[in-house]
Amino acid sequence: MKGPDFKKQSSTISAARAMQILLAHEFTVATYREVPDIQDTKQAYRKDILDARRKYGNNAAISNTGRSITLVGFHVVSKAPVRVELPLSGMLGHGAVEAIEQKTGIALTN
Repeated sequence: MKGPDFKKQSSTISAARAMQILLAHEFTVATYREVPDIQDTKQAYRKDILDARRKYGNNAAISNTGRSITLVGFHVVSKAPVRVELPLSGMLGHGAVEAIEQKTGIALTN
């Protein structure tokens, strides 16, 4: 098979659009009870973490690198609690889109 593998290409859904869709379905940004100290973070990630904290709140459940955030909500059909880790920028891969759709029961379409 010549040419790029379809499954390795990114989808047409951006991380920002996926977040909009999930927030519209009553998902919320997960929060920490105690905010991790920024001094414990590697210097390379501090700017990303501080930017994400400014945008989503100081207690938001932001990854150690500051490049993803955790959303919590309920599966559309089963109403089971769900946690979804979503990148803060870029395009989602096909596998990520399928995993989020399966986990939440929400179709991520433009």
